[in-house]
Amino acid sequence: MKREKDKKPLSTGERFAALSHVGTALMSELDEARLLHLIAKTACDLTNAEFAAFSLCPTDEAGHPLVPAEGNLFHLAAVVGVTEEQEALFRLMPLGGEGLLAPIFHHGVSVLVSDALLHIAHTTYAPAVKKRDVARDAAFSYAHGQLLSEDLRSLGIPRGHPVVRSFLGAPLLDYDKQVRGGLLLGHTDPDRFTQDDEALLVGLAAQAAVALENVQLYRAMQIRTQELDAIFETIVDGVTLIDLQGNIRRENSTARRLREQLQTSPEGIRAVEEYLYAPARRILQGETVQNSPVSVLEGHNETRAYTVNASPLRFPPTPPSGPVRQDEHHGGHASKALSGAVVVWHDVTEARRLLLERRIHAETEARRVLLQLVLEELPSSVYLVQGQDARLVLANHAATTLWGGQWFIGEPMQEFLARNGVRIFGSDGRAIEPSQLATIRAVQARETIRQHQEVIRHADGTTLPVQVNAVPLPLPALTLSFSQGEAHLTQETELAALVVHQDVTALKEAELVKDEFIGLAAHELRTPLAALKGFAQTLIIQTARGKGPELAEWQREALREIDQATTRLVDLTEDLLDVTRLQAGLLELHIEPIDVIPYVQRLLTRIQLTTEQHQLSLHTTLSHLVIAVDTRRIEQVLTNMLSNAIKFSPTGGCIEVMIRRDEQTEMGLVRISDQGIGIPASQQARIFGRFARAENAQSYGIGGTGLGLYLCRELVERQGGHIWFESAEGKGSTFWIAFPLPAHIPSLC
Repeated sequence: MKREKDKKPLSTGERFAALSHVGTALMSELDEARLLHLIAKTACDLTNAEFAAFSLCPTDEAGHPLVPAEGNLFHLAAVVGVTEEQEALFRLMPLGGEGLLAPIFHHGVSVLVSDALLHIAHTTYAPAVKKRDVARDAAFSYAHGQLLSEDLRSLGIPRGHPVVRSFLGAPLLDYDKQVRGGLLLGHTDPDRFTQDDEALLVGLAAQAAVALENVQLYRAMQIRTQELDAIFETIVDGVTLIDLQGNIRRENSTARRLREQLQTSPEGIRAVEEYLYAPARRILQGETVQNSPVSVLEGHNETRAYTVNASPLRFPPTPPSGPVRQDEHHGGHASKALSGAVVVWHDVTEARRLLLERRIHAETEARRVLLQLVLEELPSSVYLVQGQDARLVLANHAATTLWGGQWFIGEPMQEFLARNGVRIFGSDGRAIEPSQLATIRAVQARETIRQHQEVIRHADGTTLPVQVNAVPLPLPALTLSFSQGEAHLTQETELAALVVHQDVTALKEAELVKDEFIGLAAHELRTPLAALKGFAQTLIIQTARGKGPELAEWQREALREIDQATTRLVDLTEDLLDVTRLQAGLLELHIEPIDVIPYVQRLLTRIQLTTEQHQLSLHTTLSHLVIAVDTRRIEQVLTNMLSNAIKFSPTGGCIEVMIRRDEQTEMGLVRISDQGIGIPASQQARIFGRFARAENAQSYGIGGTGLGLYLCRELVERQGGHIWFESAEGKGSTFWIAFPLPAHIPSLC
């Protein structure tokens, strides 16, 4: 303990100077620790106390008490006149609210005791509870003026606490007269404090209570300000506060960013004036500013749309005179004075995008429903698929009947077939690989499939022959964006296909009857044709050898015409017999590996001898390409395709053959291109049908049976390949033939 017994009392002038100093500090000091230490030090100086201590009630951030105002849970806030070791001890020591402290903390009255040792009860047999009750009763009587301070009771000095004889204490009372703490003075000698000291201490404690409330209010205000700042900065909308002089008093980060972007826009300062300051002036003049549109160009050239709203900013009403309590309401005391304007920028980009997307979705759905109604009226199965896995987009009721099961929207085709036990076969009775299905080829290879023959076998074993037409088409996907305040739609595409299945059961039955007749007729024609051709060739050969009478030139020409016509009839008969074999499933194929490149070279050399108007050429980067085919039948296919290219190019020209390997599909590709008359678009869908011929061929006087392309397609597909074409009338045609590669024989490049 720092001894100050010999310290001289302050003079009246020194006391006034000390009170003036502490009064100034009470009004200006906002640091609680420094304020309390100054008050404690001043109290010691004014009363000549040996030491002084401040105890305070614990409070929350807003300054509200956390414990009852009884002193038991109060904490030491400041102490002067002690060593650092003693201060550390006091901070660990419970202050208590009993004995001589009870009037201060329990009842809010000051206590002046000349010698605290005289107030300790010396009866050793009385229990501690009894002593505390006696002390509390005495404190109650003292607080209500029924007892003198000499009759107060002390519970003794805590262990380790300095001996206190002269004691003076005053409570710190808030506006509601609740005890918020105590200012306690002590001296080791008796009779050191006077009633004047008590009055001075009570006044000092009252000032300290007010100063502490100010500090707590300031702290609470800082917290609220920080909270409001955080809230203000996290507002998504841009908020700007503008005073009466047109100056920006406050703006959050969103508003600041928008203002800076406007300043760097082509319109610059004029845009800031129009969209920020002008709305503020209008609202200050009593006008209404609501939902004014504005567009701001942001990063990545993205334009966002905003609406500008402005409202007046007013001072709070003037409160009534006198102390202000938090639970009082001041409405109606005075009119609110105008202090400025609040300008709010609300981002409506996403809202507009959502509204537009909803409208587009509604329009698209309406079109889909209309398309569905149209499709339902069609007798054939029609469905729309999209994506590499052919997910269903739309289907009519006829499609459900055809498949014998429900195909769900968004379900891939292979999952649907597996779930319903549906299998698909070719017209030759062999199961079609998934990648070779007409629907899959349309969405994966972008092929246009015309009159493709498939047989659908349902889970119950029933079969249904169908003719498939599949047309690849882009399915639009809309992407919404905004520019210059306007919404813009960007259309992206995903490959889709429109597929039509036609039940050809009746046609198959009719074809069967027709095939039987054709087969019977072809067989019956073979014998007389063989005899006719044999006799014609005998006459030509024997006459050329000088046997028999000399024939006239017209007779020899007639025999040659008979021989050529007979040859054409024999070829036609063979084609008819091939048709019946195909339909009856009796066509035998002998698949073997061949190198297609030298094979095609020899074929081109032979066919080039038949024409001088056309130039046949082969283009390839490969030296070898081995495919697995029936050699005799593939010669029939290629000969037919090259003959067609020559026949349907009556004015001559180049006929190009290209051979390459498709690494993606693992197929050998042969492309045959001509510059002939082409195929009219309206007739391309049926060009692979039996006896089908393009009408423009007749106008050029080009003959034919219409069986060639049909046989080519059947022969190619029955060997695991497929054939398709591209053609434009008057510009020529390009036919593609894909042949399978043998799995066990690699092609040599």
